[in-house]
Amino acid sequence: MARLAGRVWDNPMLTTNTKVKVYQACVLSTLLYGSGAWTLYSRQERRLNTFHMRCLRKILNITWEDHVPNKDVLAQAGIPSMYALLSQRRLRWFGHVSRMKDGRIPKDMLYGELVTGSRPAGRPVLRYKDVCKRDLKVGNINPANWETVAADCNGWSFAVRAGLQRSEQRREDQWEKRRERRQQRAAAAPTEPGADYICSKCNRACRSRIWLYSHSRRCNSTTD
Repeated sequence: MARLAGRVWDNPMLTTNTKVKVYQACVLSTLLYGSGAWTLYSRQERRLNTFHMRCLRKILNITWEDHVPNKDVLAQAGIPSMYALLSQRRLRWFGHVSRMKDGRIPKDMLYGELVTGSRPAGRPVLRYKDVCKRDLKVGNINPANWETVAADCNGWSFAVRAGLQRSEQRREDQWEKRRERRQQRAAAAPTEPGADYICSKCNRACRSRIWLYSHSRRCNSTTD
């Protein structure tokens, strides 16, 4: 990502659409290589999504001071969230393995079970099957008959795309509700007398001195 900063991301001669295409071809393809077989915890997916959003904000020239939510950033870039990208790649590989002939190593690893052995006490380690089952539920695909749907390659691809689009919409709605709750709590929070700091240029009220300092720098650069 950093090596393409001067040539691509900061290049005024390239359109935003071109930069996004380069990001998909060079950055995402390298970052998510082999991700169809990854077993990720939620915290790891959140870290990947954080990197994903930071890259898109860099490409779109959106800073934290603009107060643009992630939903709008994804809409401007025309790219789904990292959660949807990971789920789509996993489910595509999941269906591909299920269509393999018996005796193939990937299929034996997917359906095989250990006859002997023991595990330490505590919560079991997250398995690839568990992650795929979670993706199936998120995508509104019945885990009981997913193999029947996956037997048809085109039908499976359509079901995965349709399910992930619905899940992405639900995720955006949840983000919006959480954002509204945060704004309501911030508006209802009591403020001490003299706690607000007013910008001398636009008369905007800031809640802290560092916020006023950061806002003043940006406000002065836009008004000059």
